[in-house]
Amino acid sequence: MKTNIKRISTKSSLLAAALVVTVGSFSTYSLVFADRFQEQINQLSAENAQKQNQVQALQVEADNLQGVIAALQTQINGLQQQINDNQAQSDTLKAKIAEAEVELQRQRDVLGQNIKAMYLEGDISTLEMLASSNDLSTFVDKQQYRNSVKDKIKTTLDKITALKLELNAKKEKVEQLIQEDKILQGQVAAQKAEQNRLLGLNQSEQAAYNQQISDNKSKIQDLKRQQVLENIRLFGNGTSAGIPGGGGYPWGNAYCVHTGQVGGACYNYDWYFNGSAWDPWGMGFRNCTSWVAYKLASEGKSGFKYLGNANQWPSGAAARGYAVDYGKGARAGDAAVSMSGYYGHIMYVEAVMEDGRVVVSDYNRMGDGLYRGSTVLNQGSLVFIHF
Repeated sequence: MKTNIKRISTKSSLLAAALVVTVGSFSTYSLVFADRFQEQINQLSAENAQKQNQVQALQVEADNLQGVIAALQTQINGLQQQINDNQAQSDTLKAKIAEAEVELQRQRDVLGQNIKAMYLEGDISTLEMLASSNDLSTFVDKQQYRNSVKDKIKTTLDKITALKLELNAKKEKVEQLIQEDKILQGQVAAQKAEQNRLLGLNQSEQAAYNQQISDNKSKIQDLKRQQVLENIRLFGNGTSAGIPGGGGYPWGNAYCVHTGQVGGACYNYDWYFNGSAWDPWGMGFRNCTSWVAYKLASEGKSGFKYLGNANQWPSGAAARGYAVDYGKGARAGDAAVSMSGYYGHIMYVEAVMEDGRVVVSDYNRMGDGLYRGSTVLNQGSLVFIHF
């Protein structure tokens, strides 16, 4: 009997050892299987960090391009002002030339009229003028007067002609300056067009990277939901204990300021970095509302700032135009509200299971300011807000 007993004990030990090895292997395999989601999440997060750095570098480049474009536009505007000023000067010179031509013609007419008046329309010869004079002195006076009038008008004609030539020379110089400014303006405009083209390419690259970042964020959210569902399948509900600062919540170490007398639960947390009890969305740190606001904001959503206590969110969100469903219609990424209790309780919908139940994460469910993930609930008792 002793031998048999010993043999039986030996067999039992071997079986137990085999079970331990089997269970250990399964646990390791399960963890590896679950961690594949985290590996993909980490890879996509690293890609996003790299792309975000590229976007920031492109933004710096875009700022420089915009500075160059602004400087070129200033230069273009200055050249245009020079063109406008020179054009105005050219127009003024043209008007003065026209006036000089009119005056020149008038002086010519005056000369002709004076000569005709003095010499009977220019037909009197010098001999005839001598014969018609009473004496030689009268002839000399007439001759001197004629010459004086001719010289005076000729001098005027010469001055007007010289002025016209000077004005024409100035006009040609001004028009040359206009042409040079226009050529330079065209060159600067071409440079500006090239800088704008580069800026357009830069902004297209930024848009492409931002779209890739957005797509990766969506993939990350989807992987996280798959990870939640897989963890539930492998390890169960996982709601027994809270975790300080779990879920990536950045204020998990906010400290308790006020503790209730009944039960000792903390009802007010402070964040020592800013000395405030309120997060960026007006929610108390480590409260359920703060967690949901953080999760929604991390997905680029908005519209939930200062919505108040959990049981005030459905009516407040509806008043702001967001869809609200009671007991149905849950979608991953929703806020899920339990209206029970004085303040209610709000959670973030991580995923929706095939049977319609929802997987939620939350903070402060037990009044302890702790994170709990992967809680499975029925939709019927909850209100879902679609931000």
